Amino acid sequence: MSTSTAILIFTQEASKEAARKMLTPSKNQGVNRLVFDKLNHFVERTATAAASKGYNLHIFHSKQLIKPNNNSFGKQLSTAIQVVFERGFEKVICIGNDCPALDESQILLAAEKLQTVDTVIGPDNRGGVYLLGISSKDFKSEVFENLAWQSEKMLESFMEQYTNKAVFLLETLSDIHNFQELQTYTASRYFITFLIRIIEQIITAVQSFYCFFVEIRSIRSLSLRAPPVV
Repeated sequence: MSTSTAILIFTQEASKEAARKMLTPSKNQGVNRLVFDKLNHFVERTATAAASKGYNLHIFHSKQLIKPNNNSFGKQLSTAIQVVFERGFEKVICIGNDCPALDESQILLAAEKLQTVDTVIGPDNRGGVYLLGISSKDFKSEVFENLAWQSEKMLESFMEQYTNKAVFLLETLSDIHNFQELQTYTASRYFITFLIRIIEQIITAVQSFYCFFVEIRSIRSLSLRAPPVV
């Protein structure tokens, strides 16, 4: 297998993702950011596991390649991919943090297929993708950045622009956009079960503290009242 394949972990700031997606049953942004931090660590471990299988895959993080900015998702991703290609790699496998079902087997299969096809796509159940592998010779930044990213038309728009390319489709997996979808993974994936347990524990702790705070205020209020007039 070629040694010129890179894995690009593309994630945005946890605070930015937490503002766009609510993965907790409450609207607590602090807890929501913690969830995204955990998901970021999870996808990094998945990429590291794939890279350790002896295929000499190199891992890059988007935050190491591009500075935070207000550009569109497509523009930021396109820029990050271009930087990897400029560093001499011929193929890039892009993954994010919103598909907990992704494991090293899909990444390794994508790396293998990219040796014989132009593009590898891991479609999600919404019309988007959880993995995208592309070669430098087929990458056009101006086309790539204007695809229908973060929408149910993303995969469709990609196929329209790359109609003459050989594309290999991985299995379709489910991504997550809310807490209810996160819960669907509890039966099959230990990590997500663990993650949901953390969320529940934090929410319970916050609720307990609030009840304690209210009770203390009530007690203080009573203790400060003047004695009844006889």
